[in-house]
Amino acid sequence: FIDQTYRYGSTMGGNFQQHQGVEFNNPDGTPVYAIGRGKVVYAGRAEQGALTVTIRHDTTVTAQGKKYRLYSTYYHNSALRVKLGQRVVKGTVIARVGNTGRATNDHLHLELSASPTDSIGAIVDSLQRFPPYTTNPELWIEPLPNTGIVAGQVFDGSGAPVPQARVYGIVKPEPAETPFSFAETYGDKAHSHPLYGEHFAVSDVPPGTYVLGTEIEGKKVFRTVTVEAGKLSLVTPSSARIVISSLGTSRASAGS
Repeated sequence: FIDQTYRYGSTMGGNFQQHQGVEFNNPDGTPVYAIGRGKVVYAGRAEQGALTVTIRHDTTVTAQGKKYRLYSTYYHNSALRVKLGQRVVKGTVIARVGNTGRATNDHLHLELSASPTDSIGAIVDSLQRFPPYTTNPELWIEPLPNTGIVAGQVFDGSGAPVPQARVYGIVKPEPAETPFSFAETYGDKAHSHPLYGEHFAVSDVPPGTYVLGTEIEGKKVFRTVTVEAGKLSLVTPSSARIVISSLGTSRASAGS
């Protein structure tokens, strides 16, 4: 399960820096699996000594005439199980969960980047606190069985995105150890999916109809959204609608 308290682009209620990935809390030594097919382009120490693996996936996305290549990066491992240049497929064991680098507990920090460049320095850099092409992993990895994904946009009266707005109304019973309370819209260090342009996204949401609420310029705004298993529901300023019928990418995992 993805940690519910510190989502991509969020600040954990203003207590931390804007998050550039998502967390999977698992014990030291839990196997880490590749989320999909690709080539290992980084395997070694990164930020503050974190044992790190980066995979350049075969997946590409074209939006507004620009081609983006997908990268996944796995931080804080206790051991690496792949080498630079190695080809992997979905489910290949690439590392073991740990707490190396800037970590306070055993967990996997997963980042996804949709990059217009093949420069590895733009993806993983020991001095780069806010990589330039990160994107919300919850929109790139398949939701858990019998769940869907909610993504949305929050604009103010002038049409500008509202940063760090709290979005309430999504109900997620699991994982109980990091209970879900609200989603935060992205801050200025986060980046939307090239095709969706979302300001927040939450995966592994049980099917059903939800009333989402937030506050814009002192006014409470509500939208109703229906979540279907295996589908992405996009909440726009004026409506909520299903925008794609299925998701074809693979769930990242830090173990069973």
